[in-house]
Amino acid sequence: MKKTGVFLIVIFLLELATGCSKDIDDYPKSNLRAISYFSFKPYHNADKNIFVEHVGEIDEVNKVIKVVLPPDVVLTGLRPYIELSPWTSVTPGSLVPIDFTAELVDFEVRAESGKTAVYTVVKELTYVYTKAELYSVSFPDFLDNETGEVMRAVFPNFNNNSAVVVTVPEGVPLNHILVELELSAASQKATMEVCDDGSETNFEPFSGSGYVDFSHTVIFRVIPESGSAINYKVSMVYPEEEP
Repeated sequence: MKKTGVFLIVIFLLELATGCSKDIDDYPKSNLRAISYFSFKPYHNADKNIFVEHVGEIDEVNKVIKVVLPPDVVLTGLRPYIELSPWTSVTPGSLVPIDFTAELVDFEVRAESGKTAVYTVVKELTYVYTKAELYSVSFPDFLDNETGEVMRAVFPNFNNNSAVVVTVPEGVPLNHILVELELSAASQKATMEVCDDGSETNFEPFSGSGYVDFSHTVIFRVIPESGSAINYKVSMVYPEEEP
């Protein structure tokens, strides 16, 4: 009786396992086949004049993706970043180098069931940079006492009249100091001006590196390719004058 009972239990377990396997195999395969996100990221396209992420606008009804890129983008070998619906694949794949010189580029999306959809990428080379972000000012002729590196001040924010105060060694003439400006990556094609006569109104073109008179508070003006200019203020003090 005991052997018969064990035998019946084994048969039951085998049938249960077989039934579960059959249920899994019979489950309908997904028909999902959509691109949910499409963009060109700077990290993957550093040598293509891509400095900010350009996100595609997806028209799901017509299966069209519109991407606005800068006029000087290098279209050969661009690597798009693509996100898909679950259980879906795409050809060409995400981050695969692609030649976008053609007017239209197609991407075939395949569902788990084998059904496909084709998305067409349409590009426009009309992107305009709108940022005017001055990240930091550096002074190559001076070294930081703590780090031994070139003295550098980082602006607290990118708001108009954002300001920094820089402490320089006692006795250093303030009227002829070399300064270098660092803009954010999103501020491509921005131009710069400087006002160093204390007037706060007389601005002159500035290349981003040069000698400036810091006898007064200096204002650096950053003018984006499109948008509103932002002023950044830099003051220099001697150690005993530190606030």
